[in-house]
Amino acid sequence: MKEKVLKDVFGHNAFRELQEEGVDAILEGRDLMMILPTGGGKSLVYQLPSLIKDGVSIVVSPLIALMQDQVSALKAQNIQADMISSAQSQDEIEEILYLLRMKQLKFLYLSPERLNTQWTYDLLNTLDINFFVVDEAHCISQWGHEFRDDYRALGNLKHNFPDTNICAFTATSTENVTQDIMHELRLNNPLLLRGKVFRKNLFISAERRISNGYPQLQNFLSRHTNESGIIYVSSRKKAEELSAFLNTKGYKSLAYHAGLPNHIREQNFKIFVNDKVDIIVATIAFGMGIDKSDIRFVIHMSLPKSQENYYQEIGRAGRDGEDSEVLLLFNAADMVMQKQFLHNIENIDYRAHLETKIDGIYKYSTSEICFHQQLAAYFDDTLEPCKDRCDNCLNTDSKRQDITKEAQMLLSAIYKTSQNFGKNYIVDILRGSKEQKLLANDADKLSTYGIGTALSKKEWFIVLERLLELRIVTIGEFSALKLTDDAVKILKSLKNVDIKSSRLDVNKKTKTVKQKEEFDYDEELFESLRQKRAEIASEKGVPAYIIFGDKTLKHLANEKPFDKSSMLEVNGVGEKKFEQYGEEFLSVINP
Repeated sequence: MKEKVLKDVFGHNAFRELQEEGVDAILEGRDLMMILPTGGGKSLVYQLPSLIKDGVSIVVSPLIALMQDQVSALKAQNIQADMISSAQSQDEIEEILYLLRMKQLKFLYLSPERLNTQWTYDLLNTLDINFFVVDEAHCISQWGHEFRDDYRALGNLKHNFPDTNICAFTATSTENVTQDIMHELRLNNPLLLRGKVFRKNLFISAERRISNGYPQLQNFLSRHTNESGIIYVSSRKKAEELSAFLNTKGYKSLAYHAGLPNHIREQNFKIFVNDKVDIIVATIAFGMGIDKSDIRFVIHMSLPKSQENYYQEIGRAGRDGEDSEVLLLFNAADMVMQKQFLHNIENIDYRAHLETKIDGIYKYSTSEICFHQQLAAYFDDTLEPCKDRCDNCLNTDSKRQDITKEAQMLLSAIYKTSQNFGKNYIVDILRGSKEQKLLANDADKLSTYGIGTALSKKEWFIVLERLLELRIVTIGEFSALKLTDDAVKILKSLKNVDIKSSRLDVNKKTKTVKQKEEFDYDEELFESLRQKRAEIASEKGVPAYIIFGDKTLKHLANEKPFDKSSMLEVNGVGEKKFEQYGEEFLSVINP
């Protein structure tokens, strides 16, 4: 039965890793805790059993936009689903209540805030509930990266419905967060399924940001023309500025942040999801579970808050399994800024916990170890170096360059200005700048003035980055550079400093290794199928990926089915999808 539903409804010829075990647990009425990377197919694990079992599934999800997206996707497959939220009118809610009473819904989506009310519990007690789903379950744990009080209250589900199984899903969970989730939800002897962290279709790179990073960003985007992507920035202002900049350069982008009116934010989200623009420039307000499968790249313009945040955010790329690329631009000042945001947290232990996470993501960014391997280790997984799916493994040259002389120049300039100035002022001294502020302070009289003209400003910033990561220099109040005890050893030539040679090549272009497609396909036909998909999506008012994913279109362009029977053999095409769209695509393949 489950294999038939898998093919007919979801169009898949086989289960992915751990999916079948999760489906079986739910069908058996067992509690489930599942940690599976984004794109691993978590939603199918609960959607498929619900179609087999009697009753309605209650899905707890954190964001209205996310619920709307998932409900739309289910309805596009002719699966009865709806949501109750503050975004709906009373008449709309009454209509949903009628469908529930008539047992015409298979899925009801609720936010945790909506669920944790007496009105909702009274409603749920009148329904035939087959099981509960807690999506983005890491929000339950105070040790996770997106803790929410209303999620914590979901422990009441077991108290009120002791005989109904609960299934918790997340893409990001360390061991202590996992145990916290299961404890707070009061899961009864749950099956714990943990997928591998490694996302082989993601190519990961990290670079020290030079100035505002715009030239590096443009270099990256030149490889992703007309592809869909997300750029994360640290503030609302930067989201607006970067989006405006990209639009002047011919890109199609929109900003997304919490400062926008709700209707504008929702409108921008829909425009992006429906492929009307290629790029969304967002703060972390562009949150969890963005269900757009064909995002080809994710860029961070500054350091994220933690490796959990980072893994969650890069997970939005390549959900369809197709080759995608992620880039992190950062510098040491990002770490200082992130820690400044923690100053108002009164709980000392919790603040220290968050500071450790910030230190961890900075160490990750600056390390020369395989990026995938580091992420796996963070989430208690093991992995051999990826060899060619991250910049660290691709560029394994260990050639080092001694920069002790340059370090001594920089440290001397900091010392001779009484450790009172920031990086721009110090580098301007070394390069002999004629800036009025320097001349007014008699900086041109210092012995270090103009001794560093052999290096560009960008190269000096990289030297400084190296000194910061080695803790030879720290950043103090008002961004002033401060010397540590190790700085004295450098100045006295008792200790040397070196750097990976490639880091000083500021004009180096990052290379991307694209995975070779598993099969050949007719690229011209693929583009024609994409055009047909866009037409159908526009007519039906749904995102294009809900019709068919890129992977399925490539299979169609490879296998070129000629009738219903042969098209149903294509992975990604089931009976329901064929009934809805099959003939239109066959007419493109066989004109």
